[in-house]
Amino acid sequence: MASNESNQTVSEAELSKQLQGVPLHIVRIYPRSLKRVNGLLYGLVRSGQGKRLVVVGNKDLLLKDPFSGKIYADPLPIKICDLSRGNTLSLMNCFPFTKPVSVLGFPTTLGLGDRLGLATPGHLRAIRKFKVRPVLAQQSIRENHQTGRNFEEVIAEAAWSVFQEDYQEGYGADGDHLKSLQEVKRALEAGVSMITLDLSEKLNLGALTLPREAIEQRFKQEIDPGDAEVLLHLFLDKEFQFKGNHGDLIVHFKEEEVKRHILLFQQAIDFAEEVYQAIQQHTGRRSLIDFEISIDEIPVPTSSKTHLFMAIALRHRGVQMTSLAPRFVGEFQKGIDYRGEVASFKDQFYHHCLISQHYGDYKLSIHSGSDKFSILPHIGKISQGKIHLKTAGTSWLEAVRLINRKAPTLFREMVQLALSAFEDASAYYHVITNLPNFPVLEELMDRELPDLLDQEDARQLFHITYGFLLRSNLRDQIFKTLTQFEDDYASLLDNHFQKHLDYLGIERRDRICR
Repeated sequence: MASNESNQTVSEAELSKQLQGVPLHIVRIYPRSLKRVNGLLYGLVRSGQGKRLVVVGNKDLLLKDPFSGKIYADPLPIKICDLSRGNTLSLMNCFPFTKPVSVLGFPTTLGLGDRLGLATPGHLRAIRKFKVRPVLAQQSIRENHQTGRNFEEVIAEAAWSVFQEDYQEGYGADGDHLKSLQEVKRALEAGVSMITLDLSEKLNLGALTLPREAIEQRFKQEIDPGDAEVLLHLFLDKEFQFKGNHGDLIVHFKEEEVKRHILLFQQAIDFAEEVYQAIQQHTGRRSLIDFEISIDEIPVPTSSKTHLFMAIALRHRGVQMTSLAPRFVGEFQKGIDYRGEVASFKDQFYHHCLISQHYGDYKLSIHSGSDKFSILPHIGKISQGKIHLKTAGTSWLEAVRLINRKAPTLFREMVQLALSAFEDASAYYHVITNLPNFPVLEELMDRELPDLLDQEDARQLFHITYGFLLRSNLRDQIFKTLTQFEDDYASLLDNHFQKHLDYLGIERRDRICR
């Protein structure tokens, strides 16, 4: 449907005139959304009651149109539609570019979690300027619980924003950090195009530190002899060599190391295979879902041997990863720069790249990748731009920055609530925050407040307390402010993510694409 007449220009003035007879207070019209298709004019507007889809044209055509809404006849027939679940499905059918698709096959991809459902227009402003593909709808069960949303709502908000901005190059939707088959199925039914499977709770981390005698005993007791024979054959007496421009990597496994890794991964590999088969069954064995494996939320950095063992074991089971999120050396704290030895990270990251690019041809995924400006240039250069960078909370922090600038009284209330909720919020996220460093607000003038969003302790405070703030009596004021200043918020996000992509060294486009 969208291909017919969709490139014809429609002016705001034209639609504004046609909306005069509608009893709806129109705050603004989104000009990028305006399209003529099959004799009808479609556009997204914001009214005093929220965003609405308007459809203008012949009444007979409006009655046949798949969107549900109320039709008005003065001065011209026009239908006003809310952004319901049913209308969202109609949107994806009529305008296929609004439906999530697999995007991780593109060299550089950026995960852009939107905890508010308001950030996508700003995200897309930055994305349009670079050779990159976005995963716009990226939420975990934990984040949905904190914000009171579900996967259907997250995807719907992204889809309508894609329509609003007329972004037609394809975007992804990620069910992030899923830990059970039930969660995976729920995300697939909602329409995600990417599953990030978190194996952290399926790993037997004790296998890495058990004495040798205990390893031998546990191996005989817990591992099926047939499985043991196959896995030992895959790794023993083998030399795995990976050549690269900055040195080679050679990996050998001793028998004890293989047994430790088998004990470490036995449940995780079974679980990953079960989930992968469920995904294949859901998609009819077509490559429509990006499949990421995550082991980043564990206390032990992922060694080259551990990475290689997992990759080989998964491939042996027929599991094809699109991306892998290891646990890197150093600290990937929320909303702040990398903490650790950059040289050590570069060495480890280089080895991980050699394995992923030369063995399985999957991408490395960097979780909590926002604001890691000291290592982003190395990530981009070493990976040659073949990377998936995940961000989430940094977009929320830019929302807080906007409130700081435009509504300082509200910001002060948010600080007090965040400070009171910090201890409880720390149960959900690992951060190193020194609250005594936070200044006394009463001693700061309003003009001094914006500097707080550049301080690490303040950034982490707001990063992890978002759920408490969004479930508080401040929620309506937060959304009202962000909606009132939506273009300012989009500009902050545009600049913020341009900075990320420039630091990564991603090539800018010669022209602005649709």
